[in-house]
Amino acid sequence: MLRHFLTTTAIVAMVSSTAIAGNTAATGTATQAETGASDGVYEFEFHTLAPSATTGFLASNMIGKAVMTGEADDAEEIGDINDVIIGRDGQVRAVIVGVGGFLGIGEKEVAVDMNRLTFVTESDDQFTIVSDASRAELEQAASFERPDYIPDWMSTETVREEMNEISKRAEETYETVQTEAVDPVKKRIEDTVASDWTAEKTEVNTRTISTEALIDAAVYTGEGVDIGEISQILLGKEGKAQAVVIYVGGFLGFGEKPVAVSYDSLRIYETTNGALLVTAPFSKEQLEEAAPFEPAAYKESPESLTLKG
Repeated sequence: MLRHFLTTTAIVAMVSSTAIAGNTAATGTATQAETGASDGVYEFEFHTLAPSATTGFLASNMIGKAVMTGEADDAEEIGDINDVIIGRDGQVRAVIVGVGGFLGIGEKEVAVDMNRLTFVTESDDQFTIVSDASRAELEQAASFERPDYIPDWMSTETVREEMNEISKRAEETYETVQTEAVDPVKKRIEDTVASDWTAEKTEVNTRTISTEALIDAAVYTGEGVDIGEISQILLGKEGKAQAVVIYVGGFLGFGEKPVAVSYDSLRIYETTNGALLVTAPFSKEQLEEAAPFEPAAYKESPESLTLKG
């Protein structure tokens, strides 16, 4: 039915965009950078070939982190770290701070000497990066230019650009799926329903219809308005159908709400071409306002969770 088609289509679109994202390096860094992660860096103990343990920070843990003007609650964020420059002696010479712009677009990169940074302890070995430089000083400083011969695929700015491209591709994929797949199928189903609704039809005994025929069947008002889709048949103690669960609302199959509706409130018709039309004496608004179906609560008190006509 339409709900399942739309859900599958939406999943295909999301998988497509995920596959594109999978081809971009350092996706985790991009996510952190895009959200402007404000959590600190962590100092930890580790062992090298030397006999004694030492402590330090991961450069990758610093990338994307905010640089603050102080440690007070009203401290200003002046930028975030895009890269780290290390000398031949292994010492960190500078960090590349992105200043200004929005989500990495139009920002300016500035090399800040490591001795202009301080790691301020917060808790549990978590640190905030603080600089004695002001935003104005960074904005007026010379821009850092990455050498052309050095790959920049790991830089925060590059990843942001890639993520923007991914977002654009995902949007284009969604629009294509919507235009070329969802809309035509939806139109055909609507035309079919309209045709079946106006065609000659005969009411059938609901007790003669198999449960398999009702699963995934669309449910309509008496005027032919689609109000949901049957997902389950709930049986009573004697094994007879007692209620059906109708999914209503949501978008593309997501965020839908299940509602239990009395089986005896349904009326089922068969058209001359053999199609089944299921109707219920409720509006979509009534279903949306009804208590949601929950298996445990229904088992405890089916009457209280069943909408009756």
